[in-house]
Amino acid sequence: MHKLWRFYNQNKLKVWAIVLAIILGWLMLQVVNNALKEANQTQENMNNEETTSNVVSYSNESQSIISGSNVSSKYSEDLAQIIDQFYTYCVNHEPQRAYDMLSDDIKRIMYQTEELFEELYYKDKFEGNKQFSFQAWTISNDIYIYQVRIFDNMLSTGKTDDDYVEDFATIVPDGGSYKLNVNSYIGTEVINQKSEDDRLSVEVGAVDKYIDYEIYTLRIKNKTDEDIILDTRRKTNTCYVEDNLGNKFEAVLYENNEEDLQFFSQESKTIKIKFSDSYRELMEIQSIHFEDIVNASEYSNDSNITGDTFEVQI
Repeated sequence: MHKLWRFYNQNKLKVWAIVLAIILGWLMLQVVNNALKEANQTQENMNNEETTSNVVSYSNESQSIISGSNVSSKYSEDLAQIIDQFYTYCVNHEPQRAYDMLSDDIKRIMYQTEELFEELYYKDKFEGNKQFSFQAWTISNDIYIYQVRIFDNMLSTGKTDDDYVEDFATIVPDGGSYKLNVNSYIGTEVINQKSEDDRLSVEVGAVDKYIDYEIYTLRIKNKTDEDIILDTRRKTNTCYVEDNLGNKFEAVLYENNEEDLQFFSQESKTIKIKFSDSYRELMEIQSIHFEDIVNASEYSNDSNITGDTFEVQI
């Protein structure tokens, strides 16, 4: 013991230097370990954010906003995954993979190529760091429409989701799987219903349905030896569709040119007419009405002439 004490007194500075070195070494080791733990946690959080930070789904995404009804539990998870996957591709800037999820109908009508899809849909909504949320909008006759909100990433911008771009996506069956219609396009329904009298023959070929309107494809023949005007556009309520509850929805005829509505003697042609009927659950359009059909020569001489009517049952 005396020797140890003597050794300490003779080497006091060296002993304390060694002790301090050990303490400092231990402290530095703790700092490094803590830093590594924080780095690993950060990386784990980043990995999780890669798959979840862009998605801010409603907890009740299967409950319809319009009616309060719910997507059947048999389909709810699968349908939600389809919506989630499509918009995840978009916010992660993979438009080519999102394009593959679209239905043949929307590709035919709106986005014939991937380049068109990127230019007309993707670029407008998903530039920068985006997030999205979604909820069932309406459920009717096996048609599932979801409301989607697209907004800036709140973590990166500090903004709330109050400022958002709204989209509507419809899930449609495709063989044994499902495809998507987006940009408020619901789908195409083939009708092929024909009505005619001594003057006109009108066949409703199909209707392209959107959230806020419908576009009907009509094959029309003027069966007379006189030129006729299908609608003079003197009023806005003389061409309309009528639903099963008696509601009338006017045509948006200002989007048609004069040539669309004028039919020469014995002329047949196909035209499209938009009607301002917003999509609703259980809505059924039952007829199309024309109530201002005039002889072209008589109308040019008398603009106050009373128009004839024609109705097409659907």
